[in-house]
Amino acid sequence: MLHHRPLAGRGFARPRTAHDLTFPHASPLSPSSVSRAVAGVFAICAASLTLASGSVYAQQASQTSDPQPAANASQGTAALPATTVSAGRDDDIKVERVSSGALGTRRAVDTPFSVVAVNSEQIKNQMAQTATDAFKYDPAVTTLSENKRNENSYFAVRGMRVDMLDGTKVDGQNFVSWQADIPLEPFEQVELLKGLSGFMYGFGAPGGIVNYVLKRPTDEPLRQFSVGYEASNVWSEKLDLGGRFGPDNRFGYRLNVVNEEGNTAEPNNHVRRKTISLATDWRITPDLTWTADVAYWKRQTTGTLFGMNFSGAGAVPDANKVARNLAQPFTYYETDSLTAGTSLDYRINDQWKANFKYRFARLNRLNGDSFLSVLNAAGDYADTQYKWKTAYYYQAWDAMMQGKFTTGPLKHDVVFGVAYQSQVKLNDNGDGGNGISLGTSNIYNPSLLPNQDVGLNYQPYRSEKISQRAIYASDTIGITSRISLLAGLRYTQFNDDLYDITGQTGASYRAKPVSPTVALMYKTDNDSTAYVSYVESLEPGGSASITNVNFPQTFGPLTSKQYEVGWKADKQTWGANLALFRVERGYGYTNQANYYVQDGTQRFQGLDASGWVRLARDWRVMGGVLLLNTKAVDVDDLSVAGKRIFAAPRYVVTGRVEYDTPFVRGLTLAAGVKVTGQQEVDAANTLSIPAYTAIDLSAKYATRIAGKSVVLRAAINNLTDKHYWTTTYNGFVLPGSTRTFLASATMDF
Repeated sequence: MLHHRPLAGRGFARPRTAHDLTFPHASPLSPSSVSRAVAGVFAICAASLTLASGSVYAQQASQTSDPQPAANASQGTAALPATTVSAGRDDDIKVERVSSGALGTRRAVDTPFSVVAVNSEQIKNQMAQTATDAFKYDPAVTTLSENKRNENSYFAVRGMRVDMLDGTKVDGQNFVSWQADIPLEPFEQVELLKGLSGFMYGFGAPGGIVNYVLKRPTDEPLRQFSVGYEASNVWSEKLDLGGRFGPDNRFGYRLNVVNEEGNTAEPNNHVRRKTISLATDWRITPDLTWTADVAYWKRQTTGTLFGMNFSGAGAVPDANKVARNLAQPFTYYETDSLTAGTSLDYRINDQWKANFKYRFARLNRLNGDSFLSVLNAAGDYADTQYKWKTAYYYQAWDAMMQGKFTTGPLKHDVVFGVAYQSQVKLNDNGDGGNGISLGTSNIYNPSLLPNQDVGLNYQPYRSEKISQRAIYASDTIGITSRISLLAGLRYTQFNDDLYDITGQTGASYRAKPVSPTVALMYKTDNDSTAYVSYVESLEPGGSASITNVNFPQTFGPLTSKQYEVGWKADKQTWGANLALFRVERGYGYTNQANYYVQDGTQRFQGLDASGWVRLARDWRVMGGVLLLNTKAVDVDDLSVAGKRIFAAPRYVVTGRVEYDTPFVRGLTLAAGVKVTGQQEVDAANTLSIPAYTAIDLSAKYATRIAGKSVVLRAAINNLTDKHYWTTTYNGFVLPGSTRTFLASATMDF
C-alpha cells in the first residue's frame, strides 16, 4: 500500500500564511495534469503485475464482473426491492429476488413501491464516491450538497431530503449518517426506497430510505487490488479479499481496506480517508447460517464550508461570478464511524424461514468549518467558524418470520416480527459552538482571514435519546393469478427525551402510532406490474439549526401520508418505472424572524418516470424525468402560505448512454447529463437558485494481463466546469463541485 506524506499542524492540516496561500480561479484540470495522472495510474498497474508474474502478455476479453457473494451467506439481510441498472452485460441489470425489510423476500417487479438500486459494478463504472454520485442519473434524486468544499454529500428524493438520522440503513437496520459520508467500498449494493417507509422501517422522513448492503463472503476466491487518482492530486489504494475455508467451506470472509489522501480540485481542499471492513459467515448446517461484520471509516477534510446565507444580499448571485476559494484553508471537518452487526438465519422448510439480527453504530463529528453570511448586494460577507464535537450512538435488533400458506382459493405470503432501536445524541456546550468571528471579506475577491485558533472548552453531554419498540405484520393475498392485495400494520411505541447540560430531562415526546400500508397489484404479465398504494408514516420533529434564534429547540413528531399509482416492468432488454405520487407532510421551516417552526403541511405531487433499454447489441440508453409540484398549505404564516417548498426543483431530466465499442473489445464509452430545475432557497420564496446542467464522460476497458483480469476506468465529472449552486434547508446555499478528472485500475491477483 502506498504511503502518503503526513500533514502537519493542528489536527492534520498545517494553517497557511498569506505568503503561501493562492486563490486560483481557473480550473485545475489541464491536459498535462490529466495525461500525467493517466500515465501514473497505468504505470503502477503494469509494474505491479510485472512484479507479480515475471511476464506480461495481453489477451482480449469481454467485460468482467466481481465474483458473486455466497448465495446463502446472509439470507436474512434486509435489502429493498430493487431494479438495478448497470453498465455491461444485461445479466448485471437484473435482480431476480430481493429482501424488503418488513415485507420479506420477493421479486422486485412484484412490489408496489418505487425502488432503485446500484450494485458495486455500476458504482465502479460511474466512479461514484457517495450515494449521491451513485444515484445521480435517477431523476427523483436532487443533489443538496457535495462533499469537497462542503461537510458531506447528500440528496433529496422527489423534493424531500433523506433523513440523516432515520433514513440510512446498513443491511436494513438503522445507521447514523448525520452530515457524514458513508464510503461505498464495503458495500455490494446501495438501494433507494422512494417515499414513505413507516410500515417497513418505523419512524422516518418521507424522503425515503437508503439501504447499504454489505459485501459478503464469495464462494470463489477473490483477490483484487485497485489504485485510483482524482485531480488535482488525490491518490487511493483499495484491497478487496474474499473466499471460503474450513471443513466443507463452511466459513467465509470478505475484507475491504481503503486508503486515500491528497489535494482535490477544489481550492484549499485536502482530504484524508481510511476504511476497513470485515464480513464473515458460518454455515452451521445447510439451513442455519450465522453472520457477523464490522466496519470502520474516518474522513478528514480542510477548506470546508458549513453553509452560506444570502438573505442580506436580497438575491443569490450568479455562480459564474463568485470566486471558488471561499473557504479558509484552516477550516476543517472530521467524522469517524463504526458499525458492527450479527444475524442468525434459519430456513425451517421450503415455506417458512426465520431471522434474528442486531446492529450497533457510532458516529463522532468534529466541526471546524465556516458559515458565510452575505451582508449586501456587493458581496461582502461575515465569516463565522463553528468548532464543536457531537456524537451519535445507535442500537437495533429485529426478529422476523416469513412464510406462505393457502386458505381455500387464496394464497398468503405473510411476514411478522418485533423490532427495537435506540438513538443517543451527545451535543457540545463548549465555547466554539457559539461561533467564532473570523472577520469579513467579499465573495468576488476573498482574502485570507486570521485563524482564531484559541483554546476551546469542549463540553459534550447527552442531549437526546430516542427509542422505538415495534410489532409489525403484513399479508400479501393472491386473489387470482394476476391480482393481489397487500396489507400491513406496524405498531410503534416512540419515546423522545431531551436533556439539558445538567442531565435533567427537558421536553419529552411520546407517541404510539399505527402505520398502515395497503396496495392493490395487477400483473399485466409475469414481468410487469401495475399498482396503487397508500402508506402512512411518522418522523421525529425537526430541530432549530445553529443559525436560528431558537437553537437548539426540538419539536414533536410529524405525520405524513403518501398515495401512489404506478407501473413497472423488468424485461430481458428493457425496464421501466412509472409513478404518479402525492405526499402530504408536516412542515418545518425557518420563518422571517429566523425562528425554526413547525406549521401547516407540505404537499408534493408529480410524475417520476425512468427506464433503460438496450439498442442493438452495443448500445444502452437510460434516463428519466421528474415533474414536481409543491405547495405549503394550511400555514398560518402568510409569507409562506401557498408558496413552493424550498430545495425542491420544478423538474429534473437525466440521461446516460453507454456504448460497447466493436473496434476495441472490452472498451465501453459513456456519457451522462443531468438537468436540475430552479429551486427556492427559503420558505417564503424570497430567494432562489437557477436551473443548471451537468455533463459527465467516462470510459471502461476490461482486459487480461498475465492471465489476470484488469479493468481500467476514467471519468470527467462536470465536463464543462459549470458553476452552480445547491440548496439544503433553513436558507442555506452551497457551491457545486468543479470539473474533476478521475482514473482507476483494478487488478485481480
